[in-house]
Amino acid sequence: MSTKDFEVEYVSTNCNQTPEAADWGKNNLICYAASDTVIVFNPNDGSGGRVTDTLIHTKRVNSVKWVSKFNSADEIETELVSGVADGHVYLWTYSDKEKCYRETSFDYKSNTNIVDAIYRDNNKENVYIVSAHMDSCVRIHHREKLEGNLALLHTLNFGYHVCTAMRLAVIPNTRELILALALDNSKINIYKEHNNEFVLQCVITGHDDWVRGLDFTVNKNDLVLASSSQDAFIRLWRITPHSPKEAEYIPLKIQTKDSLYRINLECVLTGHEGWIYSVRWSPNGLQLLSASIDKTMILWEFDPATNLWLDKVRLGEVGGNTLGFYGGFFSPDGATILAYSYHGAFHMWRLNGDTSWEPMVTVGGHFDEVVDLSWDPKGEFIVTASSDQTTRIHAPWSKDGKKVTWHEIARPQVHGHNLFCLSMLSRYKFASGAEEKVVRIFEAPRNFIENFRRICKITDDKEGDDLLNSGLLEAKGASVPSLGLSNKAVFTDDNTEEATPDSKNPYESESHFTATELHNPPTEETLLENTLWPEVQKLYGHGYEVYSLASSPDGQLLASSCKSTSQEHAAIIIWNSSNWKMVQKLISHNLTVVQMEFSPDSKYLLSVSRDRRWSLFDRTQNGEFELISTTDKKLGVHARIIWACSWSHDSQYFATGSRDNKVVVWTINKNKEKVNCLGQCQAVHVIKPMKDGSVTALAFAPTFVEGEYLLAVGLERGCIILYRLKENCQKALDILYHFGHSLTVKKLKFRPVCGKTGEKGNDKNVLQLASCSSNNQVKVFNIFLDKLKNVELANEEYERIVNK
Repeated sequence: MSTKDFEVEYVSTNCNQTPEAADWGKNNLICYAASDTVIVFNPNDGSGGRVTDTLIHTKRVNSVKWVSKFNSADEIETELVSGVADGHVYLWTYSDKEKCYRETSFDYKSNTNIVDAIYRDNNKENVYIVSAHMDSCVRIHHREKLEGNLALLHTLNFGYHVCTAMRLAVIPNTRELILALALDNSKINIYKEHNNEFVLQCVITGHDDWVRGLDFTVNKNDLVLASSSQDAFIRLWRITPHSPKEAEYIPLKIQTKDSLYRINLECVLTGHEGWIYSVRWSPNGLQLLSASIDKTMILWEFDPATNLWLDKVRLGEVGGNTLGFYGGFFSPDGATILAYSYHGAFHMWRLNGDTSWEPMVTVGGHFDEVVDLSWDPKGEFIVTASSDQTTRIHAPWSKDGKKVTWHEIARPQVHGHNLFCLSMLSRYKFASGAEEKVVRIFEAPRNFIENFRRICKITDDKEGDDLLNSGLLEAKGASVPSLGLSNKAVFTDDNTEEATPDSKNPYESESHFTATELHNPPTEETLLENTLWPEVQKLYGHGYEVYSLASSPDGQLLASSCKSTSQEHAAIIIWNSSNWKMVQKLISHNLTVVQMEFSPDSKYLLSVSRDRRWSLFDRTQNGEFELISTTDKKLGVHARIIWACSWSHDSQYFATGSRDNKVVVWTINKNKEKVNCLGQCQAVHVIKPMKDGSVTALAFAPTFVEGEYLLAVGLERGCIILYRLKENCQKALDILYHFGHSLTVKKLKFRPVCGKTGEKGNDKNVLQLASCSSNNQVKVFNIFLDKLKNVELANEEYERIVNK
């Protein structure tokens, strides 16, 4: 994903928590639903795979499927279908000319649960799309030509029943199209297309609970249907040609104009202990993959010697805060398995030899709103915090000289409350705040520092050298006790403490941490338990949930604020990072302080609040802060809540962004007389990015661009806009471009230095911008500064872009 002005270096997000939310095509591309977006991921791009496209929808995407010819091994898919929670169904077609996907959609105002699609013929024109909705209807659409429109072919209304699974297929050696539908009565309906209508042929019974997975394959010119259910059983149904003369004696059959097909139960597979959400056939013969909520995936294989189906391989999750799998898929060559779990995390295994399956590096990220992010001071990795109750570290990785790709390399905090904020204190120390009154401080263990250096090939790391050589860093890792919230340090590889009869704890205290030497990014299994950071300090002082954190660039101070409806609790607390003592309480605001930021020279602290005011505090010679400027109802330019603030890299200007669609650039004029609450501060420019766009995030670039400041503005609607401002900030230049997310931009941060992370040298022509959003995504953009010099969009073009 790129233009001449920028490229998307990294996209991180997990899969939605719904069945049928991912698919692996014969084109070797993985598509999956992530919030209101469909992500297209290429696992073979670069060192560990890269997101190539993001397809934005109107609401949460529930189901995705590549459109393919049934039982065709050499076809390359160029179309996919997606079902959305607001009733929309989209058909996305890749255009080689435009190098992007073009969409066609229809809307039925009722939640789309499942979608499936198939080409009836060898060409890619005659396509059938089936969608199941919460209004108890299943709708079949048809397109005859590639450039034609989708037409509603048939609607199946099931009254009070809802479809729970579906799959389309073509009977071998014919053009007969059949549809298997599972309903919430635990039965499977088999339909055949006839004269543009789908006619019920038979109803298959056998399962005792909802059927959640269906899939067809061809074996010896027979169709084989696999069905999985919440009763923890898998049933295989064989559909074979039969003599039409015996039709009246066959209970389960499919009748065509010239032929008859009999449906027999071939076998029942048992091995799972929970609901089975997915079954998928392998492209390599009679192999079946099942995914269950019991945390296991089973690879079933037919044994000709015994004429039985055997569970050949079991894969899955062990330990950790996990709840099993929603789906599993084979790669086009059948040698790789991909699965996504209840929390949307992806697991990938590759066959090594005949029986050994090894875990692989793959895509991943947060599964809920990402609320905050921060670069490490030298710009080598990003730390993010999310409402999914985790903080995660993202960094670049290069394998065997291949192209650099970004991956999650650690999960320092797995909490019990939704996280609100974080702030980096140094490369190996950060603070976080959540739905609790406590600020928690974390420090990297020895195992992380060593693995980080190996994975990212870090050679210049003075802070890491000091920690490793000082003897003060004894913790190898961390673990969370049962029913606990604090990460406890682990000092040995096996932290098992034997229980004694007279001990206070009659049970053994066991750590799940195992020190692991990593040269590649960790897999999900390792991230779950072996990458936690020890918690070294708790800071108490706030009366309500901690909402915002900021650390001074010199690393000496930490500022924190909490949710508040009064001036007393809206106070900002300043902490000394050397001894974690409270230094000062700063009182100015009357409601929650939503963001704070220290100036790059650590002299000033800027805060913005729900009370529609900003406050500026000056750090005096004795180290204390005093209020030198603030706004009120008369002097404040903003009329709504101020969501964001940012300092220019030279500490000369700061910007504030508000819900009232305004970005105001301010400066401290030493020659100005102090005549009101503004003191010596004055507004030098007011920018209105959009007519109705709430400003939610701001970030100044860490350097000049041709003598001009570069300001990134994030909006509630997901856009990110770049502004070039002259050094005196008296005039805003034309809008350069907008790009970003599909939902609210929560935070923007430029990399502290120029150049691409993971590449040697600092390319002065590239700036990296990190963003996080309510659509669960973390993105890193490469902005090419030489392109920005000459790009100026006309106002008419700008209006067209932002209104689209």
